[in-house]
Amino acid sequence: MGEIKSALEIALEKAERLGKVSKEELEEQKWEDEGKKRAASFLMKKVESMEEAMKDIPGQYIQIALKGACQILVRNIVLPREKEQWETIKRAFKGLSEIKGSIADQVIPQIEYLLKNYEQTISSYKSQFQQQVQASLGGQQGALTQEALGALASMQEEWGKISSEIRKKFEEQLEPLKSYLCQ
Repeated sequence: MGEIKSALEIALEKAERLGKVSKEELEEQKWEDEGKKRAASFLMKKVESMEEAMKDIPGQYIQIALKGACQILVRNIVLPREKEQWETIKRAFKGLSEIKGSIADQVIPQIEYLLKNYEQTISSYKSQFQQQVQASLGGQQGALTQEALGALASMQEEWGKISSEIRKKFEEQLEPLKSYLCQ
């Protein structure tokens, strides 16, 4: 069984590790974190543009702050499970387009196509699966038998596996595109 460390011990270990970090590295980390905060503000619509969000970053740290901002914007590009997620995804696209220019303008349409294809694929499989469920229940109405409830639970588990597999395949295609944006 592992030992339990007090908050003080953890803080002292962290301070020791930080002592080995140079002042330049600390300053870079500070500005990368600041870039992340500013991208989050942009996504939450606290500022209208990434240019506005980054306007007062010192020139020598702008690239570092943009790196942090890019990480946050890309993190918000996800395979949509709900229609409402598109608002944040599109906002992330806008921010990436502003800070990455032509690179983003080349990759974003590919990502958007992939995300829409994912939605269509999930929808199609879900529709087919629902038809199978209805067929296997044989149109039973009213109270479901224990057998039918067991079959339904099994089918829900099966749908979880199918949707997870679809998600995994699309994530494998999405990740390289996202990482290309923040190179």
